[in-house]
Amino acid sequence: MDKLFLRIINMSITSSYVILFVMVFRLILKRFPKIFSYVLWSVVLFRLVLPFSVEGIFSLVPSTENGKTSLN
Repeated sequence: MDKLFLRIINMSITSSYVILFVMVFRLILKRFPKIFSYVLWSVVLFRLVLPFSVEGIFSLVPSTENGKTSLN
């Protein structure tokens, strides 16, 4: 049960990063057609709806291995 809760918290944090990125990027693309805004928000929708994540070398949230975070 704790793993599920931590996974949901992790997804919420990364979704917050994506939302902040989209809001900043929209300010830059203010004069572009609205389709660009829709594409950016679809990325946010994709992140919130799908329950999996792809981890890479440059991950914003550290992954857990054997129940330990990389901070331990």
